[in-house]
Amino acid sequence: MDTTKNLALPYIMAAQAQKHVTHNAALRALDAIVHLSVVDRDLATAPEEPLEGQRHIVSGSATGIWADRGGEIAAFQDGAWAYFSPNSGWIAWVAAESMALVFDGAQWVSLTEAASLNPAALVGVNATADMGNRLAVKSDAVLLSHDDTTPGSGDMRLKLNKAAAGGTASVLYQSDWSGRAEFGTVGDDDFHIKVSPDGATWHEALIIDRTSGAVRMPASVPLSAPYNLLKDAGRFAGSPEPQSGSVGSFTAPSYVLAANGATIAGGPKFITNNNDYGGTAGALDVDVRALIDKLKDAGKRRYGVEFYLLDITAGTGTGTARTINGLNHYLPFALLTAPLPPQWAFNCHIRVKSGSVGCTSTLASVGDMYIDGVRRTASQQITPADGWRQLTRLYNRDPRQFEGYDNIMHNIFATPETRFYLAAPLLVPGAIPIGPEFYYGVVPSLEAWR
Repeated sequence: MDTTKNLALPYIMAAQAQKHVTHNAALRALDAIVHLSVVDRDLATAPEEPLEGQRHIVSGSATGIWADRGGEIAAFQDGAWAYFSPNSGWIAWVAAESMALVFDGAQWVSLTEAASLNPAALVGVNATADMGNRLAVKSDAVLLSHDDTTPGSGDMRLKLNKAAAGGTASVLYQSDWSGRAEFGTVGDDDFHIKVSPDGATWHEALIIDRTSGAVRMPASVPLSAPYNLLKDAGRFAGSPEPQSGSVGSFTAPSYVLAANGATIAGGPKFITNNNDYGGTAGALDVDVRALIDKLKDAGKRRYGVEFYLLDITAGTGTGTARTINGLNHYLPFALLTAPLPPQWAFNCHIRVKSGSVGCTSTLASVGDMYIDGVRRTASQQITPADGWRQLTRLYNRDPRQFEGYDNIMHNIFATPETRFYLAAPLLVPGAIPIGPEFYYGVVPSLEAWR
């Protein structure tokens, strides 16, 4: 072998005469291509008065003495041009462009393009990335701009993609690494905006329904107070309802109509100034007390508008059936076909004593269902083990597609002979704030203000 493998530098052979010639040729090659810096890479012809040691990457369209030398290194040495063919991986600095190139085996390309971090396991910019934060940036500002070089479309879109609806795709704001505000699709595909005072307790400020675009503000005061459109203000006694907070006896409400052989009776009563919370008027039934504990804060449970629980026992009829969790449920009661607005909310509390109550979802048609303030996308079964559950339905009907009434808008069904309590029904025009731990109790009827 007469030359080195990579740079083709000539060897000094044994017993060679004029060894200095071979040695100097190797030095000239090293001087030309080690720490390679060229003047430019786009000249079509060789310079007329080149400087000694000046180097160029020959343009692919070069003519004259550089013809057919495209991509080679042309170095002016000892008054003549010497040419060196690059190998894959050679790096050259182009002074005219202030950029580094690398030879990829076929052509010279930008070193930054050749060294593109795609994909890169971790990227840290003035910060240390880790497996939890594969991209970490420490900076006073971060700029994301539209592509004006290619050129691009002129748009700029930041995409946050999650695997499934139950995951999270959000932007989280922190103070000293503790969460304070977050927006995005958190836990479902609705759009949420929420805040926190400490990073542990979060409050939903706004929720935008992904299907309808309806906006809810669970933590906000209603824009107008909800008033019951039904008679009796949820107290199930008197018609029209009494003009005081006390109720002496139960009277079955005329607007609740038994179906499939069901019976409707008066259940236990909430007593104002009750013994359980420091009063003298009498003790509360255990189920009434459990409901009041959900409806009111401590210190506010002693007094209030009196009301009876509606005690409903389903019959053995099998009309208007719904299958929920594999069980056939049937309609235990209906409401009068009274006129209703196209947008309205229905709210009540249910306590199953025996059997099973089923609440069907109406998402596919006209409205949303919530159990204890949590939106449910599938029908739900309520059993004795569940205790009190708050059922809320928000209806949004197209006025042109709405008959003006719905006598089973509650969508409550029961297995035969199921017994359950129903308390504090609320029917109002428009939407009401909904959220976990946001429970509605007895709301006065408009009739109370006649």
